[in-house]
Amino acid sequence: MPIETPRDGSAHIARLGARHRAVRLQRRRFWREVWYGAVMVASDFVTLAGVFVVLSMLPLAALGPLLGPDGDAFLGFLLPGEPVPLARRLTALVFCLVATRSYSYTEREAHSGRILAALLLGLALPRWTEIWTAFLVPRATALTLVLAVLVFALIIQRRILAHALRAVDPRALEPARTLIVGPAGVIDGVRADWQKRSGDGTPGHGTPAFFALSADWPTDRPHGPGELYEALSASGADAIVLVGPVEDAALQSLMIAASSAGCRVFATRRRAFQRLDEPSFLLRRAEPLALLSRPALVGVQLVLKRLVDTVGAVVGLVVGAPLVLLIALAIRLTSRGPVFFLQTRVGLGGDPFTLFKFRTMVADAEAQQAALTQANQYAADPLFKIKGDPRLTAVGRFLRRSSLDELPQLWNVLRGEMSLVGPRPALPSEVERYQPHHFIRFEVLPGITGPWQVSGRNAITDFEAVVRLDAAYIRGWTVWRDLWILVRTIPAVLSMKGAY
Repeated sequence: MPIETPRDGSAHIARLGARHRAVRLQRRRFWREVWYGAVMVASDFVTLAGVFVVLSMLPLAALGPLLGPDGDAFLGFLLPGEPVPLARRLTALVFCLVATRSYSYTEREAHSGRILAALLLGLALPRWTEIWTAFLVPRATALTLVLAVLVFALIIQRRILAHALRAVDPRALEPARTLIVGPAGVIDGVRADWQKRSGDGTPGHGTPAFFALSADWPTDRPHGPGELYEALSASGADAIVLVGPVEDAALQSLMIAASSAGCRVFATRRRAFQRLDEPSFLLRRAEPLALLSRPALVGVQLVLKRLVDTVGAVVGLVVGAPLVLLIALAIRLTSRGPVFFLQTRVGLGGDPFTLFKFRTMVADAEAQQAALTQANQYAADPLFKIKGDPRLTAVGRFLRRSSLDELPQLWNVLRGEMSLVGPRPALPSEVERYQPHHFIRFEVLPGITGPWQVSGRNAITDFEAVVRLDAAYIRGWTVWRDLWILVRTIPAVLSMKGAY
């Protein structure tokens, strides 16, 4: 029995073009986040270096004898003046700032406690035993004074820099980069109130964008979700503020769209904006905004994941080059057709890309798929997979079983279209049959391996179970989880269990 496409399948496909713009927006936000973080780290480095240089120029040598027999060496440790010791100290302190999450997602200038902990760790731990001597009091006093100056300088620098860069900070909740979403009636009221408070009522810098939801959005409008992506892209929004009540289906579609586009979702009561004193504080000093959702990966997480992907892809391509040549030669000698199979898949945010694989089937395999529909083990779900697929070549069957057909996807990883670890990349024909909650799989880059592959692969025949695995992975992502999945992939590949 042929697979039927649901009536709203065209609506799902219509999302892809608008999602493509949202993906570009997310990538621009990612690089802005990287740039902002790099500026913060560099400024911390310069500030710490400046404080050490200034302190080392002061006539503090006379304090050496007060610190004990090796007081000069202890003082030299606290205030390194030579370039090499100074570089070592600065590197260690910046590492401690990173380790204590002093560059985390929240307002970075507000991390005074973490800054104190990081600098105390970097200054005291290396000389811990030397502090606890008969000269504990003077040494602890010297350490405290140096620590106080460093912490004060770093906090002041953070506040000044954060204020200066707030206009470009991807984490700041600014009206100019906010899309206010809600029922049409509520949106009209918020817009009118905003225009009244802003003076002449004309849109300008610092004015949020608005998106009104109809009563049955998105089911009553075939391109409703696509229009939301268009609004996110056009406004350059970093955040969505939800006002007024919405149905569960609308909230689900909105949160998936926001996460795919790299936006946070906040919610407030419908009349919260009417008790504001100044429009400039619209999204900061309203009644408390509840953070409903934020992108699965943000800030340092994105950088770490991309670093692991790039290093892993380069190493894999270099080390696997001889194997790639052998597989290519075997495919060429045993069957007609190209060595590589190129196929359009749907990736981050619904962005289509060209996936590379070794060809494992006969040249006209896609033309034969319709005749094999009844054998699909996922007949009730969007996926298509057949155990003992007759279209496989002899070499292709081994490549499928060993997962070696996936090796060329390292090139997709290097190009930034895929990750080493992530959800399975979907076919456009599969996306046509997706339900709204399935789109959570597009919140991150698709992967060569992932939770589905290490949990049984094709032995899991319930697509909802696959989505649950992917959702759990996305919501609980850490770099350690990625590394653990990569480690678990090795025995999964070697056992060939569930692979065909």
